[in-house]
Amino acid sequence: MERFYFTFGYDPGFPYQNTYLIVYAKNLDEAIEKFRAKHPDRHLNCVNCAFFYEEEEWEGSENQKFYPEIPAEVIR
Repeated sequence: MERFYFTFGYDPGFPYQNTYLIVYAKNLDEAIEKFRAKHPDRHLNCVNCAFFYEEEEWEGSENQKFYPEIPAEVIR
């Protein structure tokens, strides 16, 4: 299983504000499906987060440095 990172800005409509969560999945499509099962889209076909990243995009990125060390949630 790979880790996928879903980030949130300040929008009060997001499940969390100014943090991120991790989804464990086989691939990005499965990660988005798991995320949507827990946090449905507010707008048709628009994932309810600011951005999402594969693990290799996240590691060492400015995003990783910006957000807290501990995720708001982990979805398995």
